[in-house]
Amino acid sequence: MTDITTIVAAEELGVSVNTFKKLIAAGLFPEVNRRGNRTMVPAADVRALARRDAVDLEALEGAELPVLRVGPAEPTPDDPERAWIGYAAGLAPEDMYEALRGWWRCDPERVLSAGVLAVTVGPYVVAVLTGFRGAEPDGAGRYRFSARLAAFTSDLVTPVQVVRTDVPGAAEARRLLGRRLDSESGGPVAYVRSQAV
Repeated sequence: MTDITTIVAAEELGVSVNTFKKLIAAGLFPEVNRRGNRTMVPAADVRALARRDAVDLEALEGAELPVLRVGPAEPTPDDPERAWIGYAAGLAPEDMYEALRGWWRCDPERVLSAGVLAVTVGPYVVAVLTGFRGAEPDGAGRYRFSARLAAFTSDLVTPVQVVRTDVPGAAEARRLLGRRLDSESGGPVAYVRSQAV
């Protein structure tokens, strides 16, 4: 099996090297090798991910899809309500939910109206929150949501996905999870418009 560097892998996926390293740090690549000071990944894994379909924006049920763009999970020792912020494939579902539900600068009404929040690391959807019941402000422009973790992935390449069929929005989550969804925003939450609008 041929390994390639993170630079070559990033070029094949059309992302920055920094973005590709975030995918690795989040535990989304099943096989990572070190050769000296270089990080290597199987070329076949990168090619499999490069062939991955993008989210079908025409099939979105709403006019727009809020997208929470996070990095690899980091510990939050000073936060009594959650142990992590960001995404890591190895987190327990309850820790993953707490790490993703807030506090984020965003327009809470747009998120609640959509009813679905796609979570991406780089351009790939790694988790989906649905079943929103409200948003709590922190008084400084950030919000934390009461929702459900409908789906998440622990491996982008294979892919290994968990979709909770008992959670509202599971069908929508299945259409999003593991796919490429490019988004741009000056903050953590972007809003992708449906092509049908």
